[in-house]
Amino acid sequence: MNRRTVGAVGCGLGVALVFLGGCGGAQEGVSVSQTEVIEQERDALVTRTVSIIAMADTHVSSAQPTSSFGSSQTMVVGRAPESEAYLRFFVDPIPEGRITTARLRVYAIEGSSDGPTAHGPGVYRNWNEETTWNTRPVHSTSWLATSAVVPDGSWMEFDVTNVHVGPNSFSDLFLKADGDDSVTIASSEHPDPALRPQLLLTVESAPDHPTNPLVPFAVATPPLTFVATEDTFVSADAPTSSAGGSAQTLVVGNGPEREVHLRFNVQGLPETVQRAVLRLHLARDGSSGGPSVHATQGSWSESSVTWNNRPTKTGSRLDRMPFLEPWGFVDYDVTASVRGNGSVTLGLYAQSADGVSFHSRESSSASAPQLLVWTGTPRTPPPDACLTRRELQTTTVLPLHDAYVDAYHQDRSYHRDATLQVDSGAVSYLDFDVKPFPGQVRRVLLQLYALEATGSGPRIFKAQPFDPYTISWHQQPTTLYPFGDLGPVKKDQWVEYDVTNEVTAPGRHAFGLVPDSSDGLSFASVDAHWGYILHAAPRLVIVTESEPFCSYRGTNPAGGTLQGTQAGRPEAERSRDTASVPGGGFVVLSAVEQTLDSTPWSSQTDVVTLHREDGGIAWSREFPQANVEFRKVTVTTLGNVLVAGEYRGAPDLGKGALPLAGNTGLFVMKLTPSGAVDWTRGYTAWFDDGTVRHENPMAVYDLATDAHGSAVVTGSFWGSTDFGGGELRSGKTFPYDESLPNSFIVKLQWDGAYAWAQTLKSPGIRGAQAMALTVDAQENITVGGTTGQGIDFGDGPVYRNGLFVARWSPSGVYQWSRVMGVNHSRMSGVVVLPDGGVVFAASFEGGLAFGGRTYASKEPDEYEGGPWDAVLGRLGPTGEEVSLRHFQQTPARSSFFQDLVLDGAGNLVVSLGGFGGLLGLGEVGPPGVTSPPRPTVASFTASLEPRWVRVLDVLQSDLRLSPAGEGVIVTGDFAGAFELDGTWYTSTAQRSDLLHFKLRR
Repeated sequence: MNRRTVGAVGCGLGVALVFLGGCGGAQEGVSVSQTEVIEQERDALVTRTVSIIAMADTHVSSAQPTSSFGSSQTMVVGRAPESEAYLRFFVDPIPEGRITTARLRVYAIEGSSDGPTAHGPGVYRNWNEETTWNTRPVHSTSWLATSAVVPDGSWMEFDVTNVHVGPNSFSDLFLKADGDDSVTIASSEHPDPALRPQLLLTVESAPDHPTNPLVPFAVATPPLTFVATEDTFVSADAPTSSAGGSAQTLVVGNGPEREVHLRFNVQGLPETVQRAVLRLHLARDGSSGGPSVHATQGSWSESSVTWNNRPTKTGSRLDRMPFLEPWGFVDYDVTASVRGNGSVTLGLYAQSADGVSFHSRESSSASAPQLLVWTGTPRTPPPDACLTRRELQTTTVLPLHDAYVDAYHQDRSYHRDATLQVDSGAVSYLDFDVKPFPGQVRRVLLQLYALEATGSGPRIFKAQPFDPYTISWHQQPTTLYPFGDLGPVKKDQWVEYDVTNEVTAPGRHAFGLVPDSSDGLSFASVDAHWGYILHAAPRLVIVTESEPFCSYRGTNPAGGTLQGTQAGRPEAERSRDTASVPGGGFVVLSAVEQTLDSTPWSSQTDVVTLHREDGGIAWSREFPQANVEFRKVTVTTLGNVLVAGEYRGAPDLGKGALPLAGNTGLFVMKLTPSGAVDWTRGYTAWFDDGTVRHENPMAVYDLATDAHGSAVVTGSFWGSTDFGGGELRSGKTFPYDESLPNSFIVKLQWDGAYAWAQTLKSPGIRGAQAMALTVDAQENITVGGTTGQGIDFGDGPVYRNGLFVARWSPSGVYQWSRVMGVNHSRMSGVVVLPDGGVVFAASFEGGLAFGGRTYASKEPDEYEGGPWDAVLGRLGPTGEEVSLRHFQQTPARSSFFQDLVLDGAGNLVVSLGGFGGLLGLGEVGPPGVTSPPRPTVASFTASLEPRWVRVLDVLQSDLRLSPAGEGVIVTGDFAGAFELDGTWYTSTAQRSDLLHFKLRR
């Protein structure tokens, strides 16, 4: 923990936030080596300052235009005569981390009343130590930093962070005079190594902190408060005593061993729990090793419980606050143990011999233990035909800039660092530019991520907006008034200040953080986020409630909610694909993080889950093998589950190792109706140039099955592959430039044996992408996708880019194809109608040729830079163009379909990201252009006439669809809270969770 006391130099902090000067810091040490770390790690982040001595420097003078001064011990910068100085640094490999600041430091032997300005690299001409005035480079016209009065024998320091500085590279800097008098500085040839020019790099990393810390819910409503109905403490040195039940203080510690037990009776919660906090008031004893909180089990009462018959703790630790200050409040997050109405029992367990005491319910009502519970905003199911609802919207605003000032370095502005220091010698400031926000403000929170622990967090002041380049200890922003404080703070914890009364309108809003104790504390800064050190930037979270809007158009009850199911795993889970189960139910592919604190890009466990028709789980099978990704799933008529995905290496999915894939291989797997692995097949791609065999990547696009239980897969590959019928060539050797691969179609029999395969080849740069696949009742295979020029499906080459739909017989015989010309397109899904016709969902940019006319996107751009429009198109049984619906947003915004299925009554159901109001049934969804787009489900007749459209609350994923009986199952994942027809769903532990709900067809 970084603890500093400035009182020794006369600069202690009181309640005021405006500081006076007069407290200078000691001169920093100077490196004498070429590259040396001159500061050590501190607790908040791993921070190193690397000192680099100039490898070359010189100055030039207009008075001696042909002379060079590269061997001089000094350099002169001035105007009479005009003189400039040039410095070059070479940055060796640096310690692990990212460079957050760069400072040029030079020593002034003879000062100036107006110091020089630092500029970046030259515009043209290189330089060396032989350079003269006549051969000098032209420096950058934009300046990096300037100096004011420079006394003799002092150091000048310039913030040159805006110059690109990286390992194994050179950095050039130029100094040019601003005033009439000159300054003489020590060069790299100066006899005193301590005075030579230096480049100081601050390098920061966060190896001891989560890289993607979980952000707490921004709840919109005040909490419900429950006072403890029973509380006590028990002690090992009095194992039969129950005296703690009537005590006014509750003691926990290890000398002797003592535990605190609490009970709350939670009743009357109007909605699902979004957050729960245990709040305790400390008595006279604080601690530097505070207790942990656990859920407990076992019956007890405060009048009779003793050490011998006390309840037992269950599960892992809910929360802990190590540093506790006497007479203050402390909050513990216990959300994981408060899931609804009922009795909640909690225990506090010592983590050190340093005991601590809290006030009990017998002391006073103001200091009694409390449980604060936040729930979703109470809603009732919409009663009207358009399902009118209000929506809570959360807008996150990162700082325009943030900085801290330091009493030890009073002239510095720490606006580039990855931390915000709040200490007895440091104050932090944040400045936000809040844009207009929709709806009525319900709550505004300032959230900060603590990198250290303290017994008493900082106070917060409203401040005036500021310029980060001019802020310093002597020039701090004007502060207005204090309005908040923090209690104990633990390391790696998000803390919140309620700033609702301070942020009442758009505009600039600035805040100051001032220490409330001698304990040092630091928070992650916005530069830690932009520097990819730690994704935990300070943020304003603005919770607003929208005006009422229609979330449904159509004829009730079609599109209404039948049921909802939440997965509720403690680990983060994300959906991959879903499919219907014949006879009722559905199967879901998902990816689960392997630990509670892992990131979305870390190793995942692939999960196959079979749900019954009511949403309950019939079975679930996990596959934790590394370097495997399940992509697509389907279910045969006999209930077998087919899965297709990708892998690297030679993983064993249950039936022996797959063929070794040096690049990305492809696998197909069959599970029995009970979830046992029946068989697996693996395939790889390669290109052999005669001397070297290149391992090439493969990818899975779609998967379908037929009445015989076959597996039909589409995907892409480079070079060659062999599915069992001999070498199959893609027409493209290996990945290069921006070229896209070609695709395959492969059919495996019910037992995994090879049936047949086809290659879809386009020699053009775009290749052929067979993205969507379906098998009809006659077992014909219909494929949709995009293609470049020159593809030959079987009728001869087609010399245009476009969307395509093509059909093959069950035995792989080509039947027909249709290419609809367009430069840029994406296929989202295809379905076959009962008459053999086809409906496809796609998006395009440019001009789409269909049915004898050209449909233009909103703002066509031949280089694929404009917004994309969405289309639903219908083809006849032999591919003839029948009809097309074109959806175009105003103002221009891209529109994409996510999924397309055919329900049990032969109607089309699509999922899409927004633009529900364009489907032809009237305005639906929040008014105006909002971000992010709202997930939407809609239904059309087979002739593309709209039936109903439903706009939903915000989710974190695309929506996957699977027909199910009288409706359609919608699957997605969410992180936070999701409201559906008056019911709130809250993701477990604030992490991504799966949600399945069924809509009437």
